[in-house]
Amino acid sequence: MESLRDLGLSSYEDRAYRGLLALGTGTAADVAAESDVPKGRIYDALGGLESRGLVRVQSDREPKRYAPVEPAVAVDRLVGAKRRELERRIETYESGKDDLIDQLADAETTDDRFWTAAVGADDSLDLLFERIDAASESLVVVATEVSSQFEVDREGPVLLDRLLSAIRRGVDVSVLLSPAMFDEALTAIDEDRAVLAMAQGAFALRVTDDVYGNFYLIDDEEVCLEVADPLAPDRLFGMLDLRDRGFATRVSDGFAEAWESAEIVEDV
Repeated sequence: MESLRDLGLSSYEDRAYRGLLALGTGTAADVAAESDVPKGRIYDALGGLESRGLVRVQSDREPKRYAPVEPAVAVDRLVGAKRRELERRIETYESGKDDLIDQLADAETTDDRFWTAAVGADDSLDLLFERIDAASESLVVVATEVSSQFEVDREGPVLLDRLLSAIRRGVDVSVLLSPAMFDEALTAIDEDRAVLAMAQGAFALRVTDDVYGNFYLIDDEEVCLEVADPLAPDRLFGMLDLRDRGFATRVSDGFAEAWESAEIVEDV
């Protein structure tokens, strides 16, 4: 921050305040001469400084005399005013964001086929979490194995927290795991988190041997697929996200069949 203008002062106000600092006290004419602010603008500049509490005015004599408040006080007051202004803006943005989201959602179409991909474990996780956060109605998680690149103790709780956040948004979450993945999940996730998840009415967990691979079905219209490295199947190559209702329907139908025959997990 190089200038008081960064905190909202005009160029003339900035120059007038600096001129007063050099003078100590002075009349409007004195300040105009010291600061090179035109005489026709000096009263506006001093009035602006006064309204911000940056100058003190001796008005019981003519002409009025002005004195600057200390620089530390002036900057604190300007920063405080700027903070309040930004807080008001944030409140305005927050209050209007739902309407904007609704407007954008009304214009959104999911009829077109679209896909995107991420390569590598970190980017794949970022893409997955982004799509989980975008779910609005339902979310299906199917996992039969874990990549050697993932630290289950670290990523497992993070994934569960994302699922719980989705539930709080009103999303129905169904998780289908292989027995091996279920055992790994139990060792990675602390008991309190697990009990909290199981207590959610919109969360259901089942275990089966009848599925293969890892995928995530979002709102019955989008599928995230984990893609294994063909030269090292225990390592993740990337994540493929497909928005295709036809494909999503096939995946949903296959999941429903496996779900019906899976073992229900009611507590951990």
